[in-house]
Amino acid sequence: MNAPALYAAVDLGSNSFHLVIMKSDGHSLQSVDCKRQLVRLAAGVDISTGRLNRDTKTRALRCLTQFSNTLKNLPDVQVTAVGTSAFRHLSGDAQFIKRAESALGQPIRILSGEDEAHYIYRGVSQGQPEQDRRFVLDIGGGSTELIVGHGRKPEVVASLELGCVTLTSRFLDHDRLDPKHLAACEAYVDEQIAAIKPRFEGHDWTDVMGSSGSIKAVSWALSNLGLTRDGSISRAQLDRLYPVLTQADSQQQLSQLLELNPRRIAVFAAGYIILHRVFHAFDIDSMRLSFKAIREGLIDEMIRDELMTQPIISSESQT
Repeated sequence: MNAPALYAAVDLGSNSFHLVIMKSDGHSLQSVDCKRQLVRLAAGVDISTGRLNRDTKTRALRCLTQFSNTLKNLPDVQVTAVGTSAFRHLSGDAQFIKRAESALGQPIRILSGEDEAHYIYRGVSQGQPEQDRRFVLDIGGGSTELIVGHGRKPEVVASLELGCVTLTSRFLDHDRLDPKHLAACEAYVDEQIAAIKPRFEGHDWTDVMGSSGSIKAVSWALSNLGLTRDGSISRAQLDRLYPVLTQADSQQQLSQLLELNPRRIAVFAAGYIILHRVFHAFDIDSMRLSFKAIREGLIDEMIRDELMTQPIISSESQT
């Protein structure tokens, strides 16, 4: 059986839904198409009932139908679809999950936090030196994953119920960012990080990489403020960014100060706080960006599995 020409990963995150389509030349992945829609799934989950509100459900199903239409137009594609943090909280809405699978035309696998972390590390490590020991951070809408590994192999992982959407809803859902609200959010984040930090003791690293929209948004903000030129993020730069959050009188003004999309600004402060506190908790000096993450990890698994199932053709059978 021939390997499929294309591979597609559907990543149903707590903030955005992504569809990534790639092809492999046997050595590296090449992007064919990428679609992203802001759904804010985590913000629509009622924690007490585990159900979605109507507006969020409508946005999600509409997006999945559009993804399905894209996939139907591809003649030869292997697809995997996963739900992450927000899907893990939909315990009271099994009917929505069935409707989501029907709209997408694909089964949706709900990942545990640790499974999510493994795929993130697998994706970020693609194309990186095999000998490196690296620390990887991914800040999502509903959870944050931290991984330390060697080469392509993760050694210790942690998934925290900290996300830019959920933290915003809990602490920072105000037009003006008050120092008291920021401090309360920081204290909560520090508490959650402290609970998992001991498992990383005895593990060192030579490289630090960050993936996800939240970390990229911080890098763009630093660049727009003239604090960085190469896209990397340093702890000193993060410290200098903090006062800017409270200088703005509104979300709109903050958007203008940082030159970021208003939709990103809505959850920017929460993502920044998670990043800032991880830097300090793990004594990180600098971080470079990764433009690969969970979706590349999922596609890498599909390709590896396909290779494992292909029959081995001996030289004798070819003669």
